[in-house]
Amino acid sequence: MTISINPIGFIQSDFADQKQSARQPAIDGRHGALIIHDRFIDGLDGLAEFSHIIAIYHFHLQQQVLLRARPCFDPDKDHGIFASRYPTRPNHIGMSILTLENICGNKVYCSDIDVINNTPLLDIKPYVKQFDRMENPKSGWYDGVDWTAVKI
Repeated sequence: MTISINPIGFIQSDFADQKQSARQPAIDGRHGALIIHDRFIDGLDGLAEFSHIIAIYHFHLQQQVLLRARPCFDPDKDHGIFASRYPTRPNHIGMSILTLENICGNKVYCSDIDVINNTPLLDIKPYVKQFDRMENPKSGWYDGVDWTAVKI
């Protein structure tokens, strides 16, 4: 089976390359914008009523596929790629929950952006607290991280 996906736009950020990019949106994300291709602008109708959005994007500069990784929050231990947020995923798809600040034309201004400038944007979904918030979630090995020691 072949799946073909075309970007709806791209993400504008301050991060020029992988070494500069943020680790996670809520930790060291920055202000930026989702630039939507003109043919998709009508799809933004009603989005400004939400405080947060989910951006789905393609790790376009990532060439490697690794099924095990050593994420920065636990650099001494390998984890399965599906138990991490590491970008060396088989389909190079990422997602971030962003704080929506403003929409002006084809620009969706957000904070908490953690991706490299010009990252292809695949989709936007509204964050809906009734669907997207889980009660008492378990976060696997992330629950064992000493978050007070994480350098922000």
